[in-house]
Amino acid sequence: MATEITPGKSKAALVLDIIKLVFDIMQTVSFMMFIEEEGIQIRGFGIMSLMREDLVDEVEVQLDALEEQVNNLETFADSWGWIAPYMQPTYLNYVQAARDQVDAWRAWVAAKKSARDRAVVRIVSSPTNAEIYLDGDSTDSLTPHTFHDLAPGTHTIKLKYLSPRRGLLEYEDTITAEKGKTKEFRFVLQEV
Repeated sequence: MATEITPGKSKAALVLDIIKLVFDIMQTVSFMMFIEEEGIQIRGFGIMSLMREDLVDEVEVQLDALEEQVNNLETFADSWGWIAPYMQPTYLNYVQAARDQVDAWRAWVAAKKSARDRAVVRIVSSPTNAEIYLDGDSTDSLTPHTFHDLAPGTHTIKLKYLSPRRGLLEYEDTITAEKGKTKEFRFVLQEV
């Protein structure tokens, strides 16, 4: 509702009209910050839905868009918030909270992308409790064991087991770990 200033009004009525106009402008600025904040929240809910579906690449795209919305709210609150001084601190605090959330979601994206680049390998042997050597180095692990962050590629696995009845049992082989996949390798140890 626009406030009309008509000629012939008293000074008191004129001052009242100006006060109403200023109040209308303050409400408009406050409402515009509110609308931007609501858009940020809606995009955030969408991002959480994408995260539940593990759509990492789409989450990353939406985070870029969310960051732009947060920047827009901050710019508007900095530039025009003085007109609505009672709301400006609230929205600037909201901007900081939104930035913190974006950082947390970016960390989730980084972790998911890192997991896509890792290979998971499970080593099982007969007999169990064999020492595992990976690429010539002891892993300080016994079979069965799962390596959750093995570099993709070819690796040499050597297993050693000291049997009270049969003596030293060993097995050595080359395995291939594939990026983003889980593989299980089963070995039967033999007398040396």
